[in-house]
Amino acid sequence: MSGQLALLLVEERLVPTTVWETLPPEVRVKVTIMLARLLAAAIEVARDE
Repeated sequence: MSGQLALLLVEERLVPTTVWETLPPEVRVKVTIMLARLLAAAIEVARDE
């Protein structure tokens, strides 16, 4: 199933890995833009504090 979150055990730690390569390019772009906006909003809030 595309877009699922997979969990991988690396060096005794549970590390989330995304199945990014399975997503269509247009979905990757949308996700990247959403994450960039979320990061920008978090930075903005941190600066205001």
